[in-house]
Amino acid sequence: MFYSLLALVIGSLTSVQSRINGQLSKDIHNGIAAALISFLSGWLFVIIVCILWKPDRNGLANIWKALRTRRLKPWEVIGGMGGGFFVAIQSSTVPIIGVAIFTICAVGGQTISSMIVDLIGLSPSGKHKVTPVRAITAIVTLISVTIAVYPDLQSATFRFAPILLAIIVGVVVSFQQAINGRVNVVSTRPLATTFVNFLMGSTVLTIALMINLARGGTIGALPTNFVVYLGGIIGVIYIAVSAFTVRHIGILNMILFSVTGQLIGALLLDWLAPAAHTKVTAYLLTGTAMTLGAVLSSRLLTLNREKRAKA
Repeated sequence: MFYSLLALVIGSLTSVQSRINGQLSKDIHNGIAAALISFLSGWLFVIIVCILWKPDRNGLANIWKALRTRRLKPWEVIGGMGGGFFVAIQSSTVPIIGVAIFTICAVGGQTISSMIVDLIGLSPSGKHKVTPVRAITAIVTLISVTIAVYPDLQSATFRFAPILLAIIVGVVVSFQQAINGRVNVVSTRPLATTFVNFLMGSTVLTIALMINLARGGTIGALPTNFVVYLGGIIGVIYIAVSAFTVRHIGILNMILFSVTGQLIGALLLDWLAPAAHTKVTAYLLTGTAMTLGAVLSSRLLTLNREKRAKA
């Protein structure tokens, strides 16, 4: 029960991270800069841990050795670029569409793309067939996204781009997780894998920010509220606690409870502390409930099928 509750809590933390990064983006008027600040703060924390903790230093050495011996190919360590893209889109879109809609769209994109990842065998576990349950789940999540944003579709100020970007970034997350799995098999240390992720993410965000500034972008004054700088550290906590929790309850239960916490946390944030132009509607509640139901049903049915196969 304790580990299930822990997974629920860290899932809700990702919603808090979305709001924090979104607020930082709003404060400094630059989503890319906000994403870079988030990544650098998280990376600094990971660097300190890796310096002080020998097993994680050994994990980094394992990654470097695997790259030199070609056990790991260069493209297998670029997952962090997807993370940088995720945080940049998260920071830019949450102030516009709210945490709940962003989360529903991202979960929808992730659900659909996870089938592609399994079909091509990108993750360390190899290829997996797409079951009717997963196909239905993907369809239901797409319907859920449509229902959640339906009131906005009728608005004269509706902008489709933030919705589309949130879905795309969910797609990217599945591929990032699969690639990270390959790296983690080599490093055997989640924080060593996280170090590489933050390195690649920070690199791509630095380049993107330089291009943004060269094209006339600006960065506002940095806020004095230290809370808006905690997004990166929350990301590190999520990765570390996930690695710890999954050992006790398994990957399926981990996903089940973390997604539950993520959706509920996003909804509560938009209700208790809504961003500009966002509000909790019956459509949003219905879309959230449908997304949650589809994901949970899919995971439970998969878990039951695996138990029967082992029996």
